[in-house]
Amino acid sequence: MNQRTSQAANLLSGYTPAPGVYDELCLPDGKSREKYEFLIRSLNHLGGAELRRRKEDSLRILKESGVTYNVYGDERERVWGLDLFPLLMDSKEWDGIERGLAQRSELLNEILKDVYGPKRSLYEKKIPHEVLFQSGGFLRACAPVYDFTNFRLAFLATDISRDNQGNFYVIGDRVQAPSGSGYALENRIVLSRIFPSLYRDSQVHRVALYFRALRKTLNSFSPNRDREPLTILLTPGPGNETYFEHAYLAGYLGYILAQAEDLTVRDNKVFLKTIEGLQQVDVIFRRVDDWYMDPLELKGDSLLGVPGILGAVRAGNVMVANPIGSGFLENRAIHAYLPNLCKFYLGEDLILPNVSTLWMGDENSRNEVFSNPHKYTIKPAIRSPLDSSAFLSTLKEKEMSELRARVEARPERYVAQEILAGSTCPIFSGDSEELLIGKSVLRTFTCLSENGYTSMPGGLVRVSPKADELIITNQRGAISKDLWILASEEKKEFSLLPGQIGRIPIKRKGSGIPSRVADNMFWMGRYAERAENMTRLLRETVHKILEAEESYEKEQFSMLLGILDQLSGYSLGFFETNGLDSLDTIREKIFQLATSPYASGSIRHDLNFFVGTTKAVRDRISDDTRYLISRLESEAPGNSSYDEVLEYLQKLVNLFASLSGLANESMSRETGYFFLDMGKRLERAQFLVRLILSTMERASLYNKSMFESLLNVNDIRITYRRRYKYRIEAESVVDILIFDESNPRSLAFQLERLRENTLFSSSGKDEEISEEIQRLRDVLVRFGEEDAKRIFEYADPVGGLRRWLEDILTQLKSVSDAVATKYFRYVENQVRLGGPYG
Repeated sequence: MNQRTSQAANLLSGYTPAPGVYDELCLPDGKSREKYEFLIRSLNHLGGAELRRRKEDSLRILKESGVTYNVYGDERERVWGLDLFPLLMDSKEWDGIERGLAQRSELLNEILKDVYGPKRSLYEKKIPHEVLFQSGGFLRACAPVYDFTNFRLAFLATDISRDNQGNFYVIGDRVQAPSGSGYALENRIVLSRIFPSLYRDSQVHRVALYFRALRKTLNSFSPNRDREPLTILLTPGPGNETYFEHAYLAGYLGYILAQAEDLTVRDNKVFLKTIEGLQQVDVIFRRVDDWYMDPLELKGDSLLGVPGILGAVRAGNVMVANPIGSGFLENRAIHAYLPNLCKFYLGEDLILPNVSTLWMGDENSRNEVFSNPHKYTIKPAIRSPLDSSAFLSTLKEKEMSELRARVEARPERYVAQEILAGSTCPIFSGDSEELLIGKSVLRTFTCLSENGYTSMPGGLVRVSPKADELIITNQRGAISKDLWILASEEKKEFSLLPGQIGRIPIKRKGSGIPSRVADNMFWMGRYAERAENMTRLLRETVHKILEAEESYEKEQFSMLLGILDQLSGYSLGFFETNGLDSLDTIREKIFQLATSPYASGSIRHDLNFFVGTTKAVRDRISDDTRYLISRLESEAPGNSSYDEVLEYLQKLVNLFASLSGLANESMSRETGYFFLDMGKRLERAQFLVRLILSTMERASLYNKSMFESLLNVNDIRITYRRRYKYRIEAESVVDILIFDESNPRSLAFQLERLRENTLFSSSGKDEEISEEIQRLRDVLVRFGEEDAKRIFEYADPVGGLRRWLEDILTQLKSVSDAVATKYFRYVENQVRLGGPYG
């Protein structure tokens, strides 16, 4: 056994590639390829136990960072799957691929300009008109839109795969809104953290230059040269499968993440609707497909696009990347004609060939395909979730007849492609030291730069754990790998931080936030506070249950159960215990109140809504905050015992306290912070008032145990005891909970913070007093009419306190409504002008 074989013995033991298929790791004789020697030696040196630990670390990092990929039809978010074993490629092989990708990008750009312009290829019969105009993708509404003298395709994604000999072929292009580059970047970041020395010593090309070029290109597209361009990343929203990537790229590139409802078109200009007013948008980096971009001229019932955006593009007031209408370039039928089109437009042969493709609109092609079914797979020319690929060799006679009938009814809508074997590659299972075998497809990324098209020196490798799989997609359960392009010399470090050239004007205020973002920040504060309040109240109740021995103590926790029932909003008397139910029955109900995701008012229910709002604004949330949110989302009691539930509640209290600390100490005092804090203060004030009112319904002013529970729930017991020793009196408790401005949980403190927040949100302009400020002034006036001493001088202090608190609660609700009316009513009335197709 030679030295190379012995060094690789551990990981390669049991790794046997299938014969006749190109394997990325091993040569046909079973030996590892030379480029993998250093990687294999390093991983063997770490050992199986350490590799398993690092696998667990990678999963933890991905989960804490919120890296997800949503599977349609599954309500749960799936944590992004990343294999630790990177795919390696040397610079020489990559150079050929890079030249092919640059040429392909230029070719597709020329086709785009020609088809929406002079149409030379059609007049000179280089491609059948049915391919372009009947098989789908071409949008007639876009024909008079573009001036392509100064506008080009900004970025593309190209899927490539190998044949049995290891040669690469293109199997598809993504042009409208290519996904995957953000995941490739995240894969790189995670692996560089998991294997820092290995990554550094392997001399891997950095990918930051690609994103630098992309950002510079998008900035150059701005039609406005008088100011810094406002660029937004347009996303379909949190329900999209790759929403994580949208938020991630927006943050990485420094763009505003926006949805359709954040935008409006006025006078053929696109504006971002912010709390501060309308801001003109110059460049739109879109992740919405063509057909949905403009419900006014395209798909009439689309809620993902902006009515009138095509008119703004025609007027030259906004640039959209990639151009609306470029989706026809994803038409697989074009592949059959690309070799001739490359010679026609560029005078060159294709460097990176397509997999052999036949357009079914040609009768000879149909006869060829159905005469040799073992060679081909039938695919829709334009990708459609309703019409998937069909491998002819796997079809039964009846299925073949039905497929042929569908194809012959609309042949222009289908293509046939030769089946490409693809390549196999290793997968580190994490359960053992052995490598598994999977099937891989590589997605590459190209963007326009100052010197033409440039490719990311890396990519996203999708891998199916099934080595015989022919369709490899994330929706079908594929995991991912990082692609390492090995440099022949040491590479310089690059990042997106600005260099030394040029001076950036100092700013101490952001560019404003969309109303939708302010709405979500407001409800982030409310749901977090709502869940924390219920957690503290439930924790106090469990403490009382565990400590109860005497009959009067059981009466106290029975009162607390009644308060929980009322404040949580459960109907039908969820806690109709009256102190008589068994502790086991109560325990089950408490466990449900803590953990049920479906019961409105439960802690888990409010937590889920809180997490949902954070995902809608994840581009504005720090890494530390996302970590705490991930912890909140994943925490759960081990079982339904009182001790386990109590431990769970204590963990939640600590995590909520950490979140509040981060917000207070780390968030800049800009618009988002004030709406977050406004929601928090409104929720805390209303909860405190409702808690005191509910307590007064069940206990007298002389029930010291209940007043002590109020102090515990509001986390002020230590301060109270330091001031009043062990004397618990109604007047002093009411004063510290309601009127003491030094208590951060008192009603007075919340009202003062609300006053500060509303003054900030009103922008301080000389204008008529806004509704929410007037409503808050009403609350402050009513609040100032009482104090603890005056209340307890009344003949009926309980009645007076109750009426006063009920007035305060009603007025607080009116403040909340006024804030929502002024800042969050951002959806404009829309009138449907046509059917779903315009």
